[in-house]
Amino acid sequence: MIRAREILQKMANGVNPFNGEQIEESSFLHDARMIRCLYFVQDVLDRVIAGELTKGGAKGLPFSITAEEKNRVVLPDKGIGVNEFARCINSVIDLQRSKKLSGMELNKQLKRMGILGEEKTEEGKTRTVVNERSAEFGIEPGKRVFSGNEYEMILFNDKGKKFLLDNLEKIMSHDEEQ
Repeated sequence: MIRAREILQKMANGVNPFNGEQIEESSFLHDARMIRCLYFVQDVLDRVIAGELTKGGAKGLPFSITAEEKNRVVLPDKGIGVNEFARCINSVIDLQRSKKLSGMELNKQLKRMGILGEEKTEEGKTRTVVNERSAEFGIEPGKRVFSGNEYEMILFNDKGKKFLLDNLEKIMSHDEEQ
């Protein structure tokens, strides 16, 4: 990455990075748009090298969403599961400022708040389930079919989707308040 940044810097300064000679004035590399592009990519590489940017988003930062990003969220009209809700949120957030929202983490937080529960399956695994408080938050059990197999899942109806969206920051920071 350091070598790539050095090559970009030379090109942006009008120098052939391989032989050190000035690039001809007629070259597309002297176009102001190309020079801005090269400096932009060089800046991104500088930030990656410094550890400020990672593939998955902002390194070490918590999940966050702005009011403007919330306004851009488009949720399906039907009841949706937690992972579909997370996908809708992740499609609008700035992943250089916030980590992605995960359905698993959202469920974990809702369980901490007592809005969802857990039960052990016959196989000894733990699974998330609705509890006596879930309905008041717009969360209900549902069934879906995938590849001919029916399975149970937790669905967020219109009330549930609104609750999640309106309270997302509070939900995701719930353990920090304890």
